[in-house]
Amino acid sequence: MKRRIVLILAVVILFLPGGCAWLDYQETKLHSGSIYLPVDAETQNFGYQRLMINCRYREPVNTFIQTHGYPDLIYEYNKAAREGIRLYYLKENQVFDFLEQGLSPNSATLIDQRALDSYEKAEIKELQGRGPL
Repeated sequence: MKRRIVLILAVVILFLPGGCAWLDYQETKLHSGSIYLPVDAETQNFGYQRLMINCRYREPVNTFIQTHGYPDLIYEYNKAAREGIRLYYLKENQVFDFLEQGLSPNSATLIDQRALDSYEKAEIKELQGRGPL
């Protein structure tokens, strides 16, 4: 019995850092899916918080952000039960799309780098023109 408890505790401790990132990721996921979220590091708004959670949860996204800096917007989505995140750099007119390739969040891979399409430009322009409620 003691051996089983020690084994369970060892597994919990081993996976605790990843487990905390997963809990953070899941806790705010419902509020962030399929919408454009502005990222403002200075005010640490919700978009920034979601980006930081994604960086803790997905090492490939974290590495990309460390190299390229913060995007202006993020867009989180699901595709065939896989999680994805698009990073929008508006001044550069670039979108970087990461999608999980397997069950591990660290399987997130850059699947597309492209210019913003006309729909995205219109949607973002409309979003930026909105006033607070």
